Amino acid sequence: MSQAQINVFYELEIIDGKADEVREIAKQMVSFNHEGEPETLVYNVYISADEKLLTYWETHANNEAIMFHADRFANGSYVGQILERTASARLCLYGNVSDEMKAWATDNGFEIEYAELIDGFVR
Repeated sequence: MSQAQINVFYELEIIDGKADEVREIAKQMVSFNHEGEPETLVYNVYISADEKLLTYWETHANNEAIMFHADRFANGSYVGQILERTASARLCLYGNVSDEMKAWATDNGFEIEYAELIDGFVR
């Protein structure tokens, strides 16, 4: 992992009976982000075997890339569609997250767990 990269783990509890809808929205989100976010390096969405958890695993090139993604997400139509079909959530950012990103998260009502990179590598 580059010292500049930011990883995101976002896990949401799916409301009973909404798994199929969540799957379809997630596919649309992947396409939207693939086309419009060249510095989003990884954007994978998972659903648990019991269809109770939706998990996003993302890697952004740097703080500017995650800020760009966060603005698109918060101001786009997908956030409402996902939040209407999910309940509680856990959002974690891993890496050297900028004070600007932390302020943005607070200002936009996100409760985030932060973890700084000690060391590591990607093959």
